[in-house]
Amino acid sequence: MLTYFDHLPVEILHMVFQYMSNSDVFYSFDALSPYINAVLNEYCSRTIDLRCISKSRFDFICNHLDLSRIISLTLSNDDHTPQQVQLFFTRFRLEDFLNLQSLTLLSITNEEIRLILSDLSKLRHLSSLLTTSRSAEPLLLGQTLTHMFALKNLSIPYGDIFDHNVAFPLHGLNVLDAGICNFLELRRLQRIVPSLVSLKIILKANHQLQLLADVNIWAQLERLDLTLQNKMTTRFDEIDGLLRRFGNLKHLSLNIRGSSNELANGTRWETCPTIVSLTKFAFSFEFVPSLVDSPERIHDIFVSFCSYFWREFKKWYVIVTVDKIYTITSFDNHEFLECSCPPLSTAPNDQWFYSKVKRIKLDKQIPFNNLNLFSKLEILDVPNESTLSLLLNVNQFAYLRHLILRQSFLNETAQIFLTRNSHIDRLTLLQFDYTELFVFPTIRYLYLEESIRILTRTQIKILSRTFPSLTSLVIHLNDFQLVYTIIDRFLHLQNGIFHFYKLTKPISQQSLKQHTHLEYTASSFICRTESKKFVLWINNSNLPRELTKPIEMINSIAEQRSDKCLLQ
Repeated sequence: MLTYFDHLPVEILHMVFQYMSNSDVFYSFDALSPYINAVLNEYCSRTIDLRCISKSRFDFICNHLDLSRIISLTLSNDDHTPQQVQLFFTRFRLEDFLNLQSLTLLSITNEEIRLILSDLSKLRHLSSLLTTSRSAEPLLLGQTLTHMFALKNLSIPYGDIFDHNVAFPLHGLNVLDAGICNFLELRRLQRIVPSLVSLKIILKANHQLQLLADVNIWAQLERLDLTLQNKMTTRFDEIDGLLRRFGNLKHLSLNIRGSSNELANGTRWETCPTIVSLTKFAFSFEFVPSLVDSPERIHDIFVSFCSYFWREFKKWYVIVTVDKIYTITSFDNHEFLECSCPPLSTAPNDQWFYSKVKRIKLDKQIPFNNLNLFSKLEILDVPNESTLSLLLNVNQFAYLRHLILRQSFLNETAQIFLTRNSHIDRLTLLQFDYTELFVFPTIRYLYLEESIRILTRTQIKILSRTFPSLTSLVIHLNDFQLVYTIIDRFLHLQNGIFHFYKLTKPISQQSLKQHTHLEYTASSFICRTESKKFVLWINNSNLPRELTKPIEMINSIAEQRSDKCLLQ
């Protein structure tokens, strides 16, 4: 049967798809018509990104994968999708991804990646391997990498992945994110990957700069992203000496600390030949000490970066504060701003500021009349009810998804605001008044800070009535048995992150089935227990009739079951 979408050309459909993740596109449009399926196969089947996905959609997509077409695959074991990597590779063999070119494994441990290490070398076309770790333990990939002859791009969390048994250089590897490296690890990297053209690295000490500047190593670098860790301070001449060794550099990023007299002089940077030849220069220089009481010094710094070279020739605009100077391209979009006024900047206008800021923390000093200017605002931090009431008539929060309330006022004011801004589906609370009986059905993601101590089933009962539509919950509990109550009260829950105030015993899948409605449903779920944390990932798409009744009846059923669980 023809649909309205069948009348749209492929180009228009692709424009629509760009506003959604690939997994959402596939889940939403699959099986509409043969024409749409053909478009989906070309658009979605080559790149599979399973980060931050619900368990039900994960299961759906896994049932529709064409392994031979996939060229890029991203998996994650973070708290939102625990054990996803292991679960995925119990369903599929890595060696069956015949045309895979890029593999990204996020938030994994050495033990978890070890399960597929032997199969990595079987991927003949794999040119990119990107990893992050959720532990301090390095991912020992050295021996495997020597057999991955097509690999060109590697990202790792720590520089000591290469053990001493790697006998020969990996000349094919030319793009490396080396993570954090000490002196010995840096020396080993220089020997094993001598052909780099792009390097991102975090150094632990200043004396590593001299080793990095070795004229015989990595002289062909075209991109360098350099960060100095900890409290190390740097002088201009150290950086200048390093950069003069890399005559081919086109893209440079620096994150360092030092005296404003050493680093914050635009005229001085213009004398470095490498800087002059750069196409892109992004930096963040933290001042030691800060310039809190030095307005004249801040003015001098600002003027030195207002020259023709910076503003007209290179168009490298900078921001100057009392704590640091940084390029606009290094502006942290997700940093909480406590001021809605643009900072001191060499940019020709303030449009960059209003289009980049995504998080604002309101206070009494912030004027509300310019909040409409923040066209991409996603997170709003509100201190009290009176502040929120002033926002009731502010329009154009089109991108706002997340509201943070620092006091307990889930009352009529909050209800009106959330009703008028129904696209807000995420809420963070620092306080909660269990006597307020308002219902917020649009909230899907709830984050309860540690200051809210959940001690009883009654508190959970009130929470479930206040937020009946939750799919994701982050909460701090006093007792692990309260997890069972939460699962039975929040029947739409897909992801739960439970923090405990003390060490807790592991919660098994069997105990979850025994003490919750998961025993009576066809739901599949995955869980992971850590020392003071338990994470849960549920496919609850197949709820029985008993659990699809009105919310009052559901709550009654869940309460009876919870009472039984606690008695056991």
